[in-house]
Amino acid sequence: MIAIRTADEKDFKLLASLGRRAFQEAFGEHNDPADMQAYLDLAFHPDTIAKQLADTSVSYLIALYHEEPVGYAKLKRNSVPPEWAGEKCIQLERIYALSAFIGKKIGKALMEECLKISKQQGFVSIWLSVWQENKVAIDFYKKWGFTVIGYKKFVIGKEVNDDFVMALKV
Repeated sequence: MIAIRTADEKDFKLLASLGRRAFQEAFGEHNDPADMQAYLDLAFHPDTIAKQLADTSVSYLIALYHEEPVGYAKLKRNSVPPEWAGEKCIQLERIYALSAFIGKKIGKALMEECLKISKQQGFVSIWLSVWQENKVAIDFYKKWGFTVIGYKKFVIGKEVNDDFVMALKV
């Protein structure tokens, strides 16, 4: 029913489209449309994703529901929040499911795979940032044992959002 696979370099168009759609569904109504469009055009441009897939410090996982791509996660190695400087950390930079598939355990399957990879690769902790107003996501991360360790800003155009930095020892 749910399968998770590691993306490879030929998945750049799929990930650009999936990422763009999931981000728009999650945050589109909270941002100025022009600012959102500019962010999506940059962050989810196929060339941007292709460069990331070629980077050995970045991994993408794709969630398939009945073989249909419906979610993804992005892990970034060698990324350490200031609060844990000096530790061997991996960042869960993105984890999303398309809105029609939320509640179908897509996030659970992606998180399990992210934590498995983190442990297998010898990381001490996994961290992420999450918009402070995104209560559903915060509750999801807390359920997995993540705790708030700091704060950072996330900018989309003119909007400056306050994010929690959350982390989990693996």
